[in-house]
Amino acid sequence: MTTSTTDHAPARPMPGPLRYDLKLWVASRGRERAFRERQLDLARLTAGESVLDIGCGTGTLAIAAARRVGESGAVTGVDPSSELLARARKKARRARVDVAFETAGGENLPFPDASFDLVLSTLVFHHLPHDVLRSSAQEIRRVLKPGGRLLAVDIGGPQEDRKRTMHAPQGHQVHFDLDAVAERLPDVGLDVVETGPIESGMRRLERLRYVLARAAS
Repeated sequence: MTTSTTDHAPARPMPGPLRYDLKLWVASRGRERAFRERQLDLARLTAGESVLDIGCGTGTLAIAAARRVGESGAVTGVDPSSELLARARKKARRARVDVAFETAGGENLPFPDASFDLVLSTLVFHHLPHDVLRSSAQEIRRVLKPGGRLLAVDIGGPQEDRKRTMHAPQGHQVHFDLDAVAERLPDVGLDVVETGPIESGMRRLERLRYVLARAAS
């Protein structure tokens, strides 16, 4: 899997956990929950499934997934930031759902082969250098059960030229297209089922695309 046509976005300082959540709430005008539920719909998530959320941040999507899979399912969230994960644990306790949170990056997942029915990744891929993105895709395939699914949501499709966005506040376009990554997923054993646009409802966020892929049996 190569991604030579896709440039990752330059890293920007991560806000603190409370500011992180507040920023998303303001940007989405309180509609972040609808965005998360739409992702779970696209992922075909059902009760009883095992789910991994890579780059889970403060846990909003993982918590929504836990509600959907119910007591017969299991949800795990991983993120490199222990600070964000501390808030994610607090939010899960308040929501009275069971989510396991672990400190890890997508390129080195601390789970056995074929552990999950579904892997989720939202606005993570565009941050990753090419070699880390490839390693992450290989790891996703490894931890998915045969026939398991990946739902990735990230920047993609035509963007408005010189528009100031969250990831390009100076108006310089982020040259990342999720569709270019989707074309390479079969190289690591992930067969694309469908792709398309997804509306985040967030002001100043670039246009997003999703890709749903299935682990080859």
